[in-house]
Parts: sequence; C-alpha cells; structure tokens
Amino acid sequence: MAPRGHHLAEVALLASASADLAATGAGEREGWLDDPAVLPSLGPRARALAVASAARSVLVIVPVVGGGGGGVTVKPALGPDEGRISAVEWVPLAGEDDADGDEGVAVAVGTDAGWLLFYSLAGDLLHKQSIYPAKILKLNFRERKENAWEDSGSDELSAVFPGVIARFDGADLQSILKKTFQDVKSRLWKDKFEEQDAEDEETFGRIPFQIWNVSKFSSCADAAIVGLMPPPLLELQSSQRHYCAITVGEDAVVSAYRLSEDRSRSIVGAILSRGVAATFSTISSLSRILWRSEPSPPKKSRPKPQSFAKTSPLTCLKDSPRKGERLTLSPSGTLAAITDSLGRILLLDTQALVAVRLWKVWKMRTGSRVLTIPCPKGSRILQPSARLSTQSFSSSYSPLEVYLFNGDSGQLSVLNRHIG
Repeated sequence: MAPRGHHLAEVALLASASADLAATGAGEREGWLDDPAVLPSLGPRARALAVASAARSVLVIVPVVGGGGGGVTVKPALGPDEGRISAVEWVPLAGEDDADGDEGVAVAVGTDAGWLLFYSLAGDLLHKQSIYPAKILKLNFRERKENAWEDSGSDELSAVFPGVIARFDGADLQSILKKTFQDVKSRLWKDKFEEQDAEDEETFGRIPFQIWNVSKFSSCADAAIVGLMPPPLLELQSSQRHYCAITVGEDAVVSAYRLSEDRSRSIVGAILSRGVAATFSTISSLSRILWRSEPSPPKKSRPKPQSFAKTSPLTCLKDSPRKGERLTLSPSGTLAAITDSLGRILLLDTQALVAVRLWKVWKMRTGSRVLTIPCPKGSRILQPSARLSTQSFSSSYSPLEVYLFNGDSGQLSVLNRHIG
C-alpha cells in the first residue's frame, strides 16, 4: 500500500497569505472553507487563487507562485439592486501574458442579482454588465480544442441561472477585455477607474451574448453547454449554429436541450459594443476631466433583459424522488458526471445522450478502489478551467490537474495523475 500522502504533491503553502484571506473569513474558525458562502477558484496553471465571500461581499486574489503573499482585496461597490457575489471564474486574456505569464487573466464575478463583473489581478474593474435579473449559480469558462476534422466552436464563458443559461463567445470577451486591460495598464484614463464600481453599464459598453430558457422539464440547479450539435433535419442547409445544453434539477434528474444561435443579435451586439461603447466611454472619461465640478447625471435604470433565443427540448430523465444536484464536464465535454440527492453518480455521454455508468453503492472498506486520500475538515477540491497553454491543443489527451486546498493549513497540493 502506498504511504500516506504518496499521491499528493505539495504545490504551495499559502500560510503567508492568511492575512489577505482573513477578509473572507480565513482563520476565524476551523473549517472556514466549508462555508457555502465562501467561493474559491483556482487560476490557470495554478498560479493564483481567488476566494470570494458572498456574506462579506469581498474578493481576494492571492498569488500561488512564491508561497502566496502580496494579495489583492477587492470590495465591489454593489448597490442594493446589484446583489452579492455568487460565482467566481477565471478568464484568459489571449496575448496579454507578461514574461512570467501572470497577467494574462481576468477574474469574472457573478452576483445573485444577475450582474457580471471582470477584474484584473491588480483589482481594477475591467467590465460590468447586467445579464439577467436572477442569481448566477455558476460561471464556467471552457477552452475549445481546434482541429482540422471538426468545428468544435470557440472558447466560451457560460453563466448559469435558475432555468436560464447564457453564453459569451471567447472572441467577443477578448475584444472588450483586452482593450480595457490595456487602458488600465497604461493608466491613460485614471479618472475613469477612481470611481469604477459606481459606473453604470453604458460606461463599459456591452459584450454581446446569447441567452436561452432551459426550464421546460425542470427547474435548473446546475447546467453546462457541452458543445456544438447538428441542426434539426429541416434546417440542414442553415448556417446557424446549434449548441447542446445539459441541465440537472429537482423535477428532472437530467435534461438536454438544443440551443439555437440568434446570429443577428450577435452581429448587432458586436457592432454596438465595439463602436458605440468605445465612443461613449471616451466621451464620458473626457467629460469628467473637463467638468469635474458638474454633478453627475442621475443613475440610469437597469437595462431590459435580453429576449431568449430559440430552445428545443430533446430529452429528460425523471425519477422521483431523485433530484439532480451537480454537473461536471470532462475537458472534452463528451462526458458529464452528475450527482443526485440519493448519493449516486451518473456518467452521461453528452453526444449520444445516454447513461453509460451509474454508481449506486460503493463499499468504502471492502469494495475495490483505486485509492483513498484523507481530506482534512475545511478542504476543497479545485480544478483550473483553462490551461492557457498551446499544449492543450495537442493531439494527445492531457487531463487537467486536480488540486486539494486545505483552508486551515493553507496547503495546496496536486493529485498525481498516475494513480493506477
């Protein structure tokens, strides 16, 4: 039997970052990381860790390289109608890596009122936008592998709401965030960022996105866009893209939908966001410089929610009283692991939409197993959603690493991928 700890390798000891993480509740009690209101997210290549506290409305970003320390604390100035932090995710900024590869990412923050904010590692607000007036349950950034045999789509950021899912195309994200990131680095418009959190959405413009209603079969507890899928038989000649979405919920353990892209909205949105937003932002910034003494105009009301694009229900699995709880995709998106309220795990083939495995009973002490790893109280399993490396597009399969973070000791360890 392998010695204890043989399958875990320590990556960093973030004890020196405890002062920064204290803003999220670290060190106040044993097992503070067990609090569901504490939201940790590991950055690409495990170079930085973001921890948000919904109860305290604070986001802390600490570097992992070098053992932590020198973290940044962000307290978004969210108004009563903008909610509290409810989701955190990392988004790469292609082409913005510095020599150490530390700056080419942004931290996306979702709120329980449906607002989406992006921050740099230095804590500067890069973008703020209203998506949909409901709680953002999860943000998920996915890199799409490019190859010559099939169109697997582009990188994307999805936002999951109860019964609703939104998708941001990676190219549109890059266009807006990279420009704002450069503005922040150059500090040409310093006045723009002194009161950045108080700005309304029009100051930043809008990143175009698609949004769909996926509540036909059940309320949605978790969901994911798994990739492109063929069009309906009557639309074979259409150039419109269609995506497959998988949801889990209370009334249906798992459901599948075809999401049709409203390309006209994407084109118009892209033109408006890249043209009008840039013009408005420039005029707004210059006006504050020239007329500092003038009172600011009254804050505008929240934009009207974008209308839903076409959704086609495909199938669902209802098995009362069983309820779907969580959904996790494989890196390729072809498999999904789904946990339910009865303690079972369903492995779903997302292309054929069939269950390929169902684990019901597992004898912890006498049953066969690959290994067991002790997880101290207050530990979380973390996995970066993006690699930020050209190696991710190689033909060979390379799984993302799995990390174990002990909140009380500050120890971050990586699981040895060769565990057989």
